[in-house]
Amino acid sequence: MGNDLSIVPGDKRVVQTLLWALKPLLNLGRPMPLPMVTAFLAIALDEGKGVCAYARDAGAKRSVMSRYIHSIGDRARDGGPGLGLIRFEQDPKWANRQQIYLTAKGHAVAADVLRNLRRPQAMVA
Repeated sequence: MGNDLSIVPGDKRVVQTLLWALKPLLNLGRPMPLPMVTAFLAIALDEGKGVCAYARDAGAKRSVMSRYIHSIGDRARDGGPGLGLIRFEQDPKWANRQQIYLTAKGHAVAADVLRNLRRPQAMVA
């Protein structure tokens, strides 16, 4: 077949690096769906925004983003335990708005992700 879509060795290294980088998010003790991963990474990239801003940046509905963000916080929206990666602070300018920041645990996980991204991986055949 003329349209071989196999992943070439150089691309395999990139994919392996991505998988390795995300490993700290897999080691949190419970599954973390991709939308929660992207919400966490968006917050790590630009802390201090509100739910609406992160939803707008991701092209997601506010209610959906809120659910993901609360799940990576201390307590999920359903009242169950969250992952403890983020914290909410009252916005000093707006009484009804909260800003979102990483917790110490969140910073440690983000640092592990970055460390894994930067670390050269073994060649993938």
